[in-house]
Amino acid sequence: MNGAVKGVRVLETAQHVAGPYCGKLLGDNGADVVKIEPPPGDLARTLGPFPGDEPHPERSGLFLHLNTSKRGVVLDLSTSEDADLFRRLARDAAVVVDDGALGRAGIAYEELAARNPRIVLVELSAFGQSGPYADFRMDDYVAYAVTGWMSAMGERGRPPVYPGRDYPFYVAGIYAAFGATLALLHALRTGQGQRVGVSVLDATISIEFYETTTYSFTGEIRKRQGNRIHGVAASLQPCSDGWVALTVNQTWGTFAEVIGAPELAEGRFATPQLRMDNADELERLVRAALAHKTVDQVVRECQAHRVAVSPVATTADILRSDQFADRGWFTEVDHPEAGRVLQTGPPFRLSACGWAAAPAPLLGQHSDEVLGALREEVAS
Repeated sequence: MNGAVKGVRVLETAQHVAGPYCGKLLGDNGADVVKIEPPPGDLARTLGPFPGDEPHPERSGLFLHLNTSKRGVVLDLSTSEDADLFRRLARDAAVVVDDGALGRAGIAYEELAARNPRIVLVELSAFGQSGPYADFRMDDYVAYAVTGWMSAMGERGRPPVYPGRDYPFYVAGIYAAFGATLALLHALRTGQGQRVGVSVLDATISIEFYETTTYSFTGEIRKRQGNRIHGVAASLQPCSDGWVALTVNQTWGTFAEVIGAPELAEGRFATPQLRMDNADELERLVRAALAHKTVDQVVRECQAHRVAVSPVATTADILRSDQFADRGWFTEVDHPEAGRVLQTGPPFRLSACGWAAAPAPLLGQHSDEVLGALREEVAS
């Protein structure tokens, strides 16, 4: 495959989601990613979901998704022997993706760069590499809470709603992959590597910027508003067989006509402010107009008139999506233990380059292949 980063050697010592997703993006685009796991394996191997809800380290859906297109080796970096093998591996590596394993092993970037000046170290952390929270741990609940996202999710007067599993870590992984690519280009041009720092905190703030910018400019802490984001014109509304998301502030009149209720853009609903003032009544009338329409009807009719309405898709909806089917976005990967696994396609494609997802490695599957020569070098 003529991938965008074909032949680039990447060492991945990170676990769970953020670092492995960075490695996946590079590996699916042609990089030679060597995943270095501790003897128990990556944490993601224990998290599932598992077929039949039966835990198995080689059948975790999360692990299988995040670790395509990698070779897998086992190294216990807490031992001097394996830490030395890692140092030898790093002599010929272009990128290292780490989330703290190197620091715990006493391996510093300066030490790696002394042997390999071009090397790029991507350091993923929860709250950053320095500061009072540098040593704190984080899960997605904490990420949502400390960035203000959770304060705005859910119905007013009720507990917050969980925005979704691991979203902040995926975004951090995307930023890490982009940072690694830019640092690689710099190293190719100058011969000089560098450290790239990505924190999950910063990544989460970047995707939920509305809460922080609102507070920064107005001092307001936004409260939960349920399905409404900005009145009815920006909201989630039910149809006969599901829900649609409306973003129709600028096209309200056209939207009202399309759903067969042009009177909803007149009189007490004629202006954005009037629609905000009468939001409860307006929402009742909008729901009555949508009650006998399917999601597909509403979306197709609105899009035909350039009105921004989209379906709120379930997992089943996504799997049978005509759009994804026409693009051939889903792909099957044949894994030696898990069998045929349906995988999502790339989040982006580079038009001049290939893309392919190979199966995730078994624990230690490529240890002899990758480490054999180095072990002989040490022995001699």
